[in-house]
Amino acid sequence: MEREGYASLWIGKSKSEDELSEYVELVYTDDGDHLPSKFLQDFNIDMDDFDEDYIERVYLEKGTNSITELISGCSYEDVVIQKYENLVDGVQSVKINAGILLYNFQYDGNIKNLNNKDYKFKFIGSVKYVK
Repeated sequence: MEREGYASLWIGKSKSEDELSEYVELVYTDDGDHLPSKFLQDFNIDMDDFDEDYIERVYLEKGTNSITELISGCSYEDVVIQKYENLVDGVQSVKINAGILLYNFQYDGNIKNLNNKDYKFKFIGSVKYVK
């Protein structure tokens, strides 16, 4: 749900940066209406519950086992990196190469993991990034 000052993070694997972009971008019809992205559908997020300008995605070609390395350079990194590291207790056991951050959004966590042949994502949590 939309919630000022919170960021929600999903980490996982994507085949490419282009596929990650396609996965999170809203789809526009010929009439100019927009439809939810595959990401929103997969995690049962209502398009009306967030502002599409507050989605940030990251992709690392080589992959990493570190959330810090994955989201380094993202908005509010000085606040959110440490909070996410605390949630996962450091290093991931599997390599990840993709991250999706929704700002001003606190996901309820009703779907924690998604695995299919093209991508895998895991919801890490929602943290407060502003006072």
